Amino acid sequence: MNLSRFSTSDLERLQAALAGRRLSFPLSRLGIQGEGLELLADEALSLNALGRDAALAVLDAVLAERRNGTRRPELVWTGPESRWSGARDTAVVLADLFRGATTTVLLAGFAFDHAADVLRPLHEAMQRGVSCRLFADAHVAAGFLREHWPFGPPFPERYGFAPAKGVFASLHAKCVVVDGRRVFVTSANFTDRGQTRNVEVGVLLDDAQLAAVLEAQFFTGGWFTRVS
Repeated sequence: MNLSRFSTSDLERLQAALAGRRLSFPLSRLGIQGEGLELLADEALSLNALGRDAALAVLDAVLAERRNGTRRPELVWTGPESRWSGARDTAVVLADLFRGATTTVLLAGFAFDHAADVLRPLHEAMQRGVSCRLFADAHVAAGFLREHWPFGPPFPERYGFAPAKGVFASLHAKCVVVDGRRVFVTSANFTDRGQTRNVEVGVLLDDAQLAAVLEAQFFTGGWFTRVS
C-alpha cells in the first residue's frame, strides 16, 4: 500500500467518508467512485485487508505526518474535468484558504467582481481578527472598498501599483499567501469567471520560505503605495 502519491485533500476526503460511514466495509470500487475518489480506488481497496478501524488509523498517521511536515504541491483547476480529476477546484481552494487563515492574508490580483461570493470568506476571516493586505493596480486599489467590498469593516489594507510615469504596465499577478506559509499562485482572477467558468490553472503549496520571499517581493522597489 502506497498512499504517498495522493494529494492531502483526497486522503482527507477518504478519511471523512470512512469516519462518517458513507463508505461501508468491505470497500467497493463503485462506492469509492461515488465519493469522487477514483484515482485512489486501487490503494483504497487494499484497506479492506485492515478493516475500518485500522484503515482509519493508517490514514490518521499519514495525514498527521504530512501536517507536521511540508505538504506536497497540489494542482488547482477551473474548467471542464472528469469527476475523478486529481486537481482541486479553484473556488473551493480560495474559500478554504480564507476560512483556514488564523493571522494574515496577502492577496494580489488584477480583476475582482462578485465580491459577495468570492471575498465573503475573507471578510469573515477578518472578523475573526485576521489582517489582510491587498495589492492591485492603483485605480483598482483606490476604488476597491466602493466597488468590491460590500461588507463594511473590517477593511483590508490596500496598496496600489504605481509604476514610473510613462511606463505602461499593470499588476497582473494573482496570488494569495496565508499565515506566512500557505501559497496559492493562479492564473485565475478573483472574479466569477475566473473562479468558476474559465479554464484556469494554479498551484497550492505549503512553504514558509517561499511565502516569505513572495510577500517581500511586493515591498521591493517602491512600486506600491498604500491607499488611505
